[in-house]
Amino acid sequence: MLLLAVLLVAGCGSNRSGAQKQMDAKFDSIDYSMANLETLTAGYGPNLRQATQRYIVLVRQYADLLGPDEARHRLNAKGDEVGPYCLACAASLYDEAKRY
Repeated sequence: MLLLAVLLVAGCGSNRSGAQKQMDAKFDSIDYSMANLETLTAGYGPNLRQATQRYIVLVRQYADLLGPDEARHRLNAKGDEVGPYCLACAASLYDEAKRY
């Protein structure tokens, strides 16, 4: 009986699904890599533009889980973040946000 109670309590630790945890881990990873690319010279190389495209693909992949409001919010926020370093990247993110 005690074992059953312990298992029930352990299972109640998080209400998030495995898909949400996986999504959060992927967004954390790409956010970290993009933050490392945000420098004054980022607009001159392909790395930040490629990371921006990967971010857009990730939002599309998880659009159903995020919902339209959160997808739009994440894209606009990322556009605001990368805008000072890469205007083309920000434009791509803002254009994608208009889809939601």
